[in-house]
Amino acid sequence: MNFKSIQRVLLAAFLFLCCWGANAQHQFGNSRVSGDFGFNGMYYIPDSLIGAEPVDSKVRGNAFLNLLYTNGGFSAGARYEFYMFPLIDFEKIGYRGQGIKYFFADYTNKFISVTAGNFYEQFGNGLTLRAYEDRQLGIDNSLLGARVKATPYKGIYLKGVWGIERDNFEPYLGRQDYVRGADVEFSFGEMFPKIQEKGFTARVGASFVSKFEKSKDDLYFTVNDSAGGISEACIPADKLPENVANWAVRGTFGYEGFRFDAEYARKMNDPNISNGFIYKPGEALFMSATYAMKGFGIAASFIRADNMEYRSQRWMNLNSELMINCIPAINRQYSYQLIGDYSYASQPNSQIGAQLQVNYQIPKKSALGGKYGTDITFNYSRFHNTDQVPVQEAIDNGSPCGTMGYTSSFFKFGPDLLYQDIGLEISHRFNDKRWKWILAYNYITYNLEILQGHAGMMRGHLVASDLSYKITPKHALRLELQHLYTKDDEGSCAYAMLEYSFSPSWFVSIGDEWNYGNPIESHKIHYYNISCAYVWNTTRIAVNFGKTKEGILCVGGVCRAVPASFGCGLSVTTSF
Repeated sequence: MNFKSIQRVLLAAFLFLCCWGANAQHQFGNSRVSGDFGFNGMYYIPDSLIGAEPVDSKVRGNAFLNLLYTNGGFSAGARYEFYMFPLIDFEKIGYRGQGIKYFFADYTNKFISVTAGNFYEQFGNGLTLRAYEDRQLGIDNSLLGARVKATPYKGIYLKGVWGIERDNFEPYLGRQDYVRGADVEFSFGEMFPKIQEKGFTARVGASFVSKFEKSKDDLYFTVNDSAGGISEACIPADKLPENVANWAVRGTFGYEGFRFDAEYARKMNDPNISNGFIYKPGEALFMSATYAMKGFGIAASFIRADNMEYRSQRWMNLNSELMINCIPAINRQYSYQLIGDYSYASQPNSQIGAQLQVNYQIPKKSALGGKYGTDITFNYSRFHNTDQVPVQEAIDNGSPCGTMGYTSSFFKFGPDLLYQDIGLEISHRFNDKRWKWILAYNYITYNLEILQGHAGMMRGHLVASDLSYKITPKHALRLELQHLYTKDDEGSCAYAMLEYSFSPSWFVSIGDEWNYGNPIESHKIHYYNISCAYVWNTTRIAVNFGKTKEGILCVGGVCRAVPASFGCGLSVTTSF
């Protein structure tokens, strides 16, 4: 281990020790100081067999420290982040640097809330604005500026924001792009309580967001040659809109066990690199309906997004960097290891699809339900690209750049299937309450070419079993078995994991993923992992050793690439 690596380990240890002794919030009269600290580090070992390349520094880690001061309606906080030697998957998405990248002051009373500094915010379902953080994915698109929230009357909510979007560790100074927006929502149940007492719920809202980006004469070129190179400019700078608006209307209506939600958004012409610099407006529609009664529930959702990628800067096209809005993923989310690499990533520029889920409980104390009942969940989801017919001008020019691009029938499914999932899950707790068994089956169809850039389509059958046994009130065992059968991509895989927990402090697990069906004999690899975690009050320490397969990591339809790795990891989180 070289001197720089030792320095990094000592720095991480120092930050950890600073917080180790702080196991409670500190009170000073009416004031209170609290916070949390996190460290996630890794010692990397090269492994050419799995594609884990040698790295310039074997010891790497991400760390952060949050501090929060509150006194009555006033609060202020700051977060220091240390990513000077980040984990390799964060470095590959440009996450490298250190400093105080999040700070704010806020005053809130019954009628108004004013924030200055960094803040997160979402309007409606996020079709116009979603500023949020997800440390797993390396996403933090907080806004640096000002926000005002007001409640002038019970059930009426107003929001206004202005700010510059965070771009990893790039400086804010000198930026010539910013976001401003407003949102209003009316909750009729709060305004008229008698409606709510009769089982009715009703909310309506609207939002408007505008981004400004100054045109630069020497920057606007488009990728349109066969080799993927940069050709001559196709749009003069003075023809690029510097202000691009995005607005939406939404509503929620319910009666007893029924609920219906809908939101429609429309984005003005926004030529950018992801859409080939076309002038076509974008639009999105999200709808969902649910009905629930004792022992039965049904939920259906629909999403359509066409040319709705909305970023602070036109040339950004990586992951979710500088994304202003978010198109939600409506397909069912899974934690199964073997279909993690085939999770559906929401496609803001071209997707149309639907999801249906039915939940049914076989009654308790029946022949099939047993003492505690049996839960059955069926789900089906299917997504296509949108129907797109090039406009004549784009055909004549040989490129859509500078034109309206294409026309599209709103409810017509495009020719390319992106993703399909047919799933069935059965959960049963045996008469001996200590045993619980979950059995699941999924048939997945996944477009590798469009969603990951690899040729072909993956069609696979997944069978998963999760058996848990409570030995004593504090001791428990859990066995998870999975098998993915497919002749596509890298072939079939098997996975097994055994976990022992001693509540509330200790957790130990050992798991192995075996890619036994890989068509390349030398790639029939075991990806094993051993982990152990200890929890003490508000502190959690976890260590792990093993191999990680190259693939993708998805959370809520937002994904990023994960490189192959091998080594030993340490994770520490604590709050005070």
